[in-house]
Amino acid sequence: HKVSAKCQGSIPNLISKCSTFVKKAGPENPPSADCCAVVMGLDIPCVCNLVTQAIENMISMDKAVYVGRTCGLSIQSGQKCGSKSVN
Repeated sequence: HKVSAKCQGSIPNLISKCSTFVKKAGPENPPSADCCAVVMGLDIPCVCNLVTQAIENMISMDKAVYVGRTCGLSIQSGQKCGSKSVN
């Protein structure tokens, strides 16, 4: 909830709509329209600043960037998201 308040988005909605697209196991799949609708409401640099190691242990950061970009977000190469620099 702290992330939701700071970053103008609903993290519970993000988890419910997008978790299948960013889980570590399995192939990279294009996100659903519902997932993109939630992603487009997020302040991505804000969310990236709040990514913890525990979050990185649960999701694929590469898939998270893929989902964001596929949904139309501009995520710059070199941007730091958690402990990872975006390619």
